[in-house]
Amino acid sequence: MILHLRAAVEQLYAVPPARFTPLRAELVAEARAAGEKSLATSIGALRKPTVAAWAVNHFVREHGDEVDELRAFADLLREAQRTLDADQLRVLGRERARRVDALADRIAEVAAEEGQRLGAGVAQEVRETLTALIADEDAEASVLTGALVKALSYSGFGSVDVADVVALGDASDADDAGDGDGPSRPSLSVLPGGGGDPVDLEERRRSRRTAERTRLQSAVDAARAELRAADRQVAVLTARQEEVTEGIADLERRLATARARLEKVTGELDEAHGIRDRREQEEAAARKALDAHDAGD
Repeated sequence: MILHLRAAVEQLYAVPPARFTPLRAELVAEARAAGEKSLATSIGALRKPTVAAWAVNHFVREHGDEVDELRAFADLLREAQRTLDADQLRVLGRERARRVDALADRIAEVAAEEGQRLGAGVAQEVRETLTALIADEDAEASVLTGALVKALSYSGFGSVDVADVVALGDASDADDAGDGDGPSRPSLSVLPGGGGDPVDLEERRRSRRTAERTRLQSAVDAARAELRAADRQVAVLTARQEEVTEGIADLERRLATARARLEKVTGELDEAHGIRDRREQEEAAARKALDAHDAGD
């Protein structure tokens, strides 16, 4: 007997897609029979997950250790992004696509074992969900609920939209604050004067040279700090560019697949039209022969 909504979610999002709607109806009926009208309404409002969401949910529930490996990789990549480690970003950026593809293949394999084959479009949604998990901690928290109702997607910029992607609850928000401190401005000081004492020209010259060197060294230090900041920014934007480029490549592959399908369906449709035209002509000829026969009687 279901006593609360979370228990219903645990049951519903653990079953195959074909079982979801009948089980939801059973749980609604149980809640109503127990006089829990509000609970029955809430259970009835739970959305059926898409095939991609179900595949990810099932894998998270049954193979959490393999998901943990991707989470550990995600932590490394996010840390590299936080510290602006250019070398790490380049290495991990290349590794990300390989890991996403490998785990997406495993999810498809496990889904097939349950009798649910994933088509090309659904498999792409699974990859996009895993990419979102790596990119965003809220997306990761949503995936780990095992109760996704739809796939996630990440554009390569900003955070992942996790609104209404989970059957119950929202991923927690985490606010990260940076100190934003830049290089300090060099301090200025005045060399003490000698009052009415005789002026030591050589000492004054050395003092001017020392002051000038200090000023120049401060300028070099500031320029180096700005160069390091620019290098970090280039690394971050390069990584983002690679993400977007990968996304465009995925879209182009999907578009090519869709065009191939369209061409195939168009050819089949043309063939079907031709068959229909021939059948129409045959029917007209048969009807004409029948009419001629009837007229001769």
